[in-house]
Amino acid sequence: MLKINYLDKFDKNRYFKTISDKYFHIAKHELLQEVFCRVGVSHQIEQNGGILPPYEKTTITIQELFDYLKSHKIADFDTLFDGITLEDIIIGDIDTLQKIKNTIGLKKENKYIDFLFNYTNLQSKKIKPFFENNLHIATCYYCNIDYINTYNTRSGKKNKFTLDHYYDKGSYSYLALSLYNLIPSCYACNSKLKGVEEFTNLAPSSYKFNFNKKVKFKLLLSDNCKNLHIKSKDDIEIPLKENYSNEYEKYIEVFKLNERYQAHKDIVFEMMQNAELYPESRLRELQELTGIPYQQIKKDIFNLIDDDVDLSKKPFSKLIKDISEELKLI
Repeated sequence: MLKINYLDKFDKNRYFKTISDKYFHIAKHELLQEVFCRVGVSHQIEQNGGILPPYEKTTITIQELFDYLKSHKIADFDTLFDGITLEDIIIGDIDTLQKIKNTIGLKKENKYIDFLFNYTNLQSKKIKPFFENNLHIATCYYCNIDYINTYNTRSGKKNKFTLDHYYDKGSYSYLALSLYNLIPSCYACNSKLKGVEEFTNLAPSSYKFNFNKKVKFKLLLSDNCKNLHIKSKDDIEIPLKENYSNEYEKYIEVFKLNERYQAHKDIVFEMMQNAELYPESRLRELQELTGIPYQQIKKDIFNLIDDDVDLSKKPFSKLIKDISEELKLI
């Protein structure tokens, strides 16, 4: 629902180095030894260290292994990743990732791809810590309902977020480590609702993501309500309506946003009650009595949100902002 506003310190090159420097001990992996056997290279490695011509180390990084597989034409890496660098895969923007996905297609049976881009091995030690330290995560970017913030404990920094693979890592395992394919989200959105569903050009990590402007919560009242006077939240409907397109229709459906927000109509009900209790004349009176500026009083009473505020920092912020516009509070 909300675009990810990456911080200046969110250095994608640092992320790339974090990932590409991950190394493997060749002697400890049968698959790695198999790689060198396939090109006719002796792989006898002594316990105290040895030489593995033409690769002269007993360890290899992800970057080195990717290049090695391509240059030695192993497991079709030369054709699958023709013209595609590891950097393109790891830190390419969402448009770049989509082009890679369209070029390579669905996951093929390739144990070398699965091994090289294994997400599980890096998730807790490298990937999640990078997000914890370089992005101020507060609420789920898919729903803006639940807090998914990080917090400090005596044993170190912890988090309440999951990282969803926008393009499913089971279908496109070569994108499992891609920075802009990872969306901080709540458990409900990631595990219970999205699953392997695929969208087109709608990732919150994309500069094109425009849900906040194109889709708005609308206030609908039952027929027995007059002049915004309501007696119960049951008189309220707050559907999401998209203007001039249906780009986000599937997004709304997959994450069950309309159904989930109906459970929180009390937020809107309270706003409407306050609007009835505090008309503009009353707010002006309070300004005269307290000396507090009218706009500040209004902001405090209605919990108004400024235009330049990052909506991801607080749950239900988009709902509050859109309904504030509906009620002409802002």
